[in-house]
Amino acid sequence: MEKYVLKSHARRRIATKAAIAGTIGTGVLLGGPPAIAALTAADVTYSCVSTGTNPGTTTHKFNLELTKPVAATQGASVAITWKVLQPSGAGAVPLPALSALPATASNKIVLEGEAVVTGTPLAVPSDVETALGTAAPATDVASAAALPLPTMVMTVVPTAPGTAAVRPDRLTVKVVPTTLPTTAATWYTCTVVTASEATAAAITFSVSPSASDSSTPTPTPTPTPTPTPTPTATPTPRNTHTVYETVTSNPTPRRQVSKTPVAGAATGGGGSIGPDGRMFVLAGTLMVVAAGMGGLVMRRRRPQRG
Repeated sequence: MEKYVLKSHARRRIATKAAIAGTIGTGVLLGGPPAIAALTAADVTYSCVSTGTNPGTTTHKFNLELTKPVAATQGASVAITWKVLQPSGAGAVPLPALSALPATASNKIVLEGEAVVTGTPLAVPSDVETALGTAAPATDVASAAALPLPTMVMTVVPTAPGTAAVRPDRLTVKVVPTTLPTTAATWYTCTVVTASEATAAAITFSVSPSASDSSTPTPTPTPTPTPTPTPTATPTPRNTHTVYETVTSNPTPRRQVSKTPVAGAATGGGGSIGPDGRMFVLAGTLMVVAAGMGGLVMRRRRPQRG
């Protein structure tokens, strides 16, 4: 469901008296509101704190008149006028001027109002908007006489179709003097005493959808949930128990046995395979002996001389 918000375009512009005179003149700044369909008027009690040389608090029952437009459209500006009328009749206590105000274009009375704006069907936090009114007194205002209050105007922009409500709240009265400095001086700050009276003075109006608003709402894509990573268990280190043991070397003596091979070592085939070196030695020996014997025989047969 679209959130219902009302945006205020009311601006708090308090310039020098020359700028205000050029912009406002001697009339009331209304800003060209549309045709008015209904007017809501109710008495609301305010507690006003004055400033200056003799500060104090007084109670006044103002008659508030708020107007609403014939029609309001989503996204289009809506102008609302807000009148604050001084108490009248027997026993009425009007809000007095703290000093004399001559009827000149250079003297300006500035009235600022705060209104609480809400919207339905969606309940949203209240939005405080500001209304502003500036005017020069039409006649001379004596000190302590009833102070003429200008009509205020505020502009809101509905952002969704439905029903809007505007309830009046705090008031601030300022005056731009003819003497230097020409900045606005706050004379009164007034707050609502009885909330039910302000509720009775509230206005409500319907807001229709804009022409470009589609009858079929565009579905809002559902965000894909991001998987939550599963935490990996971290192994818990265990305490290592180290055991030291001293070992003394004490070898057991072993018996050493030496065996002589029987009938000689088997180093080869020998005579069983073929003639070996002994045969050649024997043959050589026989040849030497035979040669020696042959030499002796031949020496014995040699003829003797003479």
